[in-house]
Amino acid sequence: MLIIVLILFTGCVPSNGVKKIFQTDDSSYLKIHYTNIKELILQYKVKLDKRNPNAYNKQLNKQLVDAINLSKNNIVLYTQDRTTLINYVDYFNYAFDTTRDIKNRNDYLIVGLYKMIYDMYIMSKKHKFISYEYDIKQIQKGYKNLQILKWKINNTKDKNGKYLFYTWQLNWQIELENNYIKNGCIDYKNIKNLRYIKNHKESLFDKSNDSFNMLINKIIFNLESSISILDMTTEKLTKEILKGAIFIL
Repeated sequence: MLIIVLILFTGCVPSNGVKKIFQTDDSSYLKIHYTNIKELILQYKVKLDKRNPNAYNKQLNKQLVDAINLSKNNIVLYTQDRTTLINYVDYFNYAFDTTRDIKNRNDYLIVGLYKMIYDMYIMSKKHKFISYEYDIKQIQKGYKNLQILKWKINNTKDKNGKYLFYTWQLNWQIELENNYIKNGCIDYKNIKNLRYIKNHKESLFDKSNDSFNMLINKIIFNLESSISILDMTTEKLTKEILKGAIFIL
């Protein structure tokens, strides 16, 4: 009778609805975290490209955004010597290469970040019905990587002493950095003559731009939530085994 009821029930539900019925709540929450992170990556890309307008490929932009929106892993970028980049580690290493002038650094950073998240949430497997199908160690690894990535974005400079990515810096700080690179010294007496200070658009007392860090912190928060769910489900599974299991599975 149960089988008949089940068949009748599923016959009235679209196929994607059937999949949702059989998914555990925990697995559904993990999917929500992944979707949230995708949106945050796209927001980060918009801000990064706006702040570093000469560091991304405008012709590639729509294709890259569409791939992320559709959870596709068909993005392949090459180095300047036409070497194929394979995994997110390759993309991060190239994005943070300080020995060369890398064209379109933003794209390598964003693609690396997306591929890392794609791998962590096992998006190559379209339908994950239970949370145990996820690898908590991979998400924990990604959590640590995000902490490192945030620091590297904020602090890494090229061989000339210029930041690879402008994020937290105010415009007067960038102007001051460029003056230092050009002249080899900082004349603090001339800080008041920096364009953004002189035009009263910015002040020496203004806070640094923290919006980039806030987006990455939101990604980290979603990872923390996923880790918490997986830790809890592992604990629940252990309790069930200890409570009711007689045979070794």
